[in-house]
Amino acid sequence: MNMDIYEFSTLYLQPYKTRGDEILPELCPFCHGGPKGEKYKFALNTERKVFNCMRKNECGRTGTFRELCNHFGVTSMNDSTNRYEGKTFVPPKTQTGPVQSKSESYLTSRGFSRGTWERRKVAEHYGKNGKPVIAMPYYENGQIVLMKYRTTDNPSQHWREPKGKPIFWGMELCDPEFPLVVVEGEMDALALDESGVRNAVSVPSGASDLSCIEHCWEWLEKFRSIILWVDNDKAGKDLFSKLIIKLGQFRCYAVESPYKDANECLLAEGAESVKKAVELAKEVPFAGIDRLADAEIIDFSRIERVCSGFKKLDATLGGFRMGELSVWTGINSSGKSVLLSQILVEAIDQGVSVFAYSGELTIPLFKSWVHLQMAGPNNLISEFDHTEREYIGVVSGEVAGRLEQWYRDRFYVYNAYTAKEPQQLLSLCEIAARRYNCKVFLIDNLMTTNLEGSKGDNFYLAQSMFVGRFVDFAKRHMVHVHLVAHPRKTEGRLNKMDIAGSGNITDRADNVIALHRFSRDEKLSGKYMNNYFGYDALIQIFKNRFRGKQDVEFGVKYDIDSKRFCQADEPDALMKKYSWETGAVDLCDALVGV
Repeated sequence: MNMDIYEFSTLYLQPYKTRGDEILPELCPFCHGGPKGEKYKFALNTERKVFNCMRKNECGRTGTFRELCNHFGVTSMNDSTNRYEGKTFVPPKTQTGPVQSKSESYLTSRGFSRGTWERRKVAEHYGKNGKPVIAMPYYENGQIVLMKYRTTDNPSQHWREPKGKPIFWGMELCDPEFPLVVVEGEMDALALDESGVRNAVSVPSGASDLSCIEHCWEWLEKFRSIILWVDNDKAGKDLFSKLIIKLGQFRCYAVESPYKDANECLLAEGAESVKKAVELAKEVPFAGIDRLADAEIIDFSRIERVCSGFKKLDATLGGFRMGELSVWTGINSSGKSVLLSQILVEAIDQGVSVFAYSGELTIPLFKSWVHLQMAGPNNLISEFDHTEREYIGVVSGEVAGRLEQWYRDRFYVYNAYTAKEPQQLLSLCEIAARRYNCKVFLIDNLMTTNLEGSKGDNFYLAQSMFVGRFVDFAKRHMVHVHLVAHPRKTEGRLNKMDIAGSGNITDRADNVIALHRFSRDEKLSGKYMNNYFGYDALIQIFKNRFRGKQDVEFGVKYDIDSKRFCQADEPDALMKKYSWETGAVDLCDALVGV
């Protein structure tokens, strides 16, 4: 269906307001207002049929109404009358005659029979030098509106008679009940006709003049399917790109051939090969739409994953799968950062490289915590801390050197205290994934990223978009992202809805996990402690998309010296030795099998 501007706006630009000759949607259909959700920055002019986005530095998209329609996969009303109003086309006046011997020899050498070129009304014309040239008349409604010529001595030499109307060559022979085949030149159209493919037309001048589409728009609209067979070179690829935009990608199919063009295919393999190539034309993929039958079936047991080191957590989630994002939450000082750094250590012990952004810890402090977890209680030495006035566990210089050697090419960090631009952080994650093959990423946390100064609802929108980018990043690079989001509440146990910001954060996440640290008052009052007596914290699984599990929780203990967590029913896990000490990589075990 052809749409005018008002029909299109009603279907695709709501809500919008009008101002003079302009339709102003609330959000730009291309950038959607950007992270700040800027409104009414996009304008569609109803008179000039052009659009533009006024977010110049961030979007700035401009174009015609037809291009806007193509973006949405629909067609616009034919506006060629306005575009060509007042332009006068002059019918060709050159006299032509039947094809004679020299032109006949040339056409025969190209693989064409007399019946084919006569059906296409190919003729001959004698130029001023007395040499014959091949004449190809372009018909519209029974009248010749354009004449094109080519020499037999130099096939690349061709020209059009001035002031003719550029239309498709051979359109009067085509039936809209069958697919239309569009080729780059008349010789290719003749090759298709020779092979029994009669619904074939050629553009008048390659990619240099596609005004034929505007002139023939109503005729083109009659065809449900259009097959494109362009030359197999750079110019042909450029023409292909332009044609699918103008003709509508939704109805276009592409011929794949090892030959330069259809005529070369005819000469090399014959008519049946040409016909077969057209029959096997493949639909032009439409971004965002695939056939389910063509989708690859995933062997979930083969999906790469990393274990957390907590058997109950891994048994519930099936491990942290690549291509997924986990959101972690918990009130301040609950231990989220410490627990997640321990999970990074577990990933390194499984031979996986990691990247961490810590917006609340300096790198030296972050490193000291990680070293304590890597070393474990058995490798700490006691030193007196004059500030705390007590003995604390520290990692010796000898052990620290062994640790650094162990994780040197597996542990990478963002080397700035605060991420000034979310895009910068994402770009560095891209580099870490591609250059250093990092598979596990920690973003700690959302609140420390400067979401372009957004406030209020716009902040939550920007936050949601930020999470969405990392969801895409995880799937694109097949990595796992751990992202920390603060809750609205400042005390007590949490649920999924307590995570600050838009609900899109938890909707987009594959896993949503909380860490609740039991306060001194909770322990003294006995609240929760009947079930979790002697525990220091509680891990709560609010969501697991892959297995559909939720509302699973279990208690953990915490060792303040080594900063290690362990399941309360497995206290020996505090003494776990990593591969820097044992020399054996600890792979994710069968407990997480699907």
